[in-house]
Amino acid sequence: MQNIKDFTVNDDDLKKMSITDFYKDQEIFITGGSGFIGKALIEKLLRSFPSFKKMFILLRPKKNKTADERLQELLDNSIFQRARDEQPESFKKIHAIAGDCRDLGLSISNEDLKRIVNVTIIFHSAANVRFDNPFKDSIFVNLRGTHEILKIAETMTKLKAFIHVSTLYSNVDQPCIYEKILPISADWHTTIKLAETLDGKTLDILFKKYSSNHPNTYTFAKSLSEHVVNDYKNKLPVLVYRVAMVISSVDEPSTGWVDNLNGPCGLLLTASLGLTHTAHTSPRTKLNMIPCDATVHGLIISAYAAVSDSNFATNSKDSVVVLNSCYSNEGLTPLWKILRDGETLAKENPSENMVWLPGGNVTSSFAGFFIRFVFGQLALAILLDVVVRLRKGKPLLVKIQRRLFFVNIVLHKFVSTEWLVENDRFKGLSSQIADADK
Repeated sequence: MQNIKDFTVNDDDLKKMSITDFYKDQEIFITGGSGFIGKALIEKLLRSFPSFKKMFILLRPKKNKTADERLQELLDNSIFQRARDEQPESFKKIHAIAGDCRDLGLSISNEDLKRIVNVTIIFHSAANVRFDNPFKDSIFVNLRGTHEILKIAETMTKLKAFIHVSTLYSNVDQPCIYEKILPISADWHTTIKLAETLDGKTLDILFKKYSSNHPNTYTFAKSLSEHVVNDYKNKLPVLVYRVAMVISSVDEPSTGWVDNLNGPCGLLLTASLGLTHTAHTSPRTKLNMIPCDATVHGLIISAYAAVSDSNFATNSKDSVVVLNSCYSNEGLTPLWKILRDGETLAKENPSENMVWLPGGNVTSSFAGFFIRFVFGQLALAILLDVVVRLRKGKPLLVKIQRRLFFVNIVLHKFVSTEWLVENDRFKGLSSQIADADK
């Protein structure tokens, strides 16, 4: 049986190899390229490592568009303008692979399998991140999809690194989140079989008793997917890269870039617009939020470290190498300070879309939150929607408030709980690259 050490270069080669040299002539395969992290990862590779040989993006044909058409649509996004200006030639080396993580074999054709046979690096970031997703769908995409791409990876004889993007909250049922795989009561083989056998309604009923105290189908399926990767630790050069709450960028590709309103980003934005005046959480909670460009930098370095440093990439007997991409607990800011500073900034730089003055407060009491929500937000939304309707406009605010109430419910555990996290390996990534490469 092979260990990840068998896929690494020796120390003499490491001394000669910069991270830029490492990515030269690599063939890279990315799943989840149309997602938040996926877009930022593609952009960074195109712009900063243009000497790669080929890049393949798994895309699902949809809305009467082929994978190639979706790739062109993706690359036309303004996020890639800086890369296009700086490294226009690198765009000629990016190709679409038609496939679907929900299907067996990812629905990749035999012709496309031949195209990716010489891939050397895989970034598997595809996932359905909806917390309220049906159990069956989450298993197929987040769990079985991981198994299917690992089986495909076994056919790639030149593969050097397989980076599985997971979530810091795959161990949400534990008070401490270590950089290792922890036991779980469910078996991933059995779970996939259940999803393939039972109907969706039966699975959703089964979830609460089957899910090992996980609050939703997403974290549970991602936890099991880590166990799939762990079972391949002696077969493939695999590494698990867990991300915390990913928020807007600090610098790259542009300051403040974000392409979705999932998680805390949505709540903070609606607060700045005056749409949110209360939330169901404790003001003393310290959220582990990390910018998307920091996450992408870590992903890129992790593949380099897994290949070039045998000490960094040594799988233990029980666990595949795991990196927790997050901040240390002592470096976190309490929520009340974030909200206070955000309120000040929103007033100093008001948005033209602001509905009401930003303000309000949060509470750990659900009863208190509900009263404040109904009389402080929903009532105002109803009033303003009536005014909009009388003016023959399209009322939206009540719909937005219903969505905000639901978001508060599904995010409550994550914005009200502080986990102790271990991230020594993640912090150690900075020591893997030379100062010039930094």
